[in-house]
Amino acid sequence: MSYGLIILSVGNLILYLNYRTLGYSWIVVFKFMMHTTEFYIALGSAIVLGAIVLDLRFEKISSQEDKV
Repeated sequence: MSYGLIILSVGNLILYLNYRTLGYSWIVVFKFMMHTTEFYIALGSAIVLGAIVLDLRFEKISSQEDKV
């Protein structure tokens, strides 16, 4: 599910690059893109996907602390 959200969010962010053809500068376009909901969804999904791929679990961390 996280992968699908990343694909959809980044796809929408790429569409915002069309503002360059309207005469906006790169800085303005990237500032606008960083304040959209799609950016936050892509960022959150990337964090969740990274945690899943790297097998970061809270149970594993807390159980290791109990053994120490």
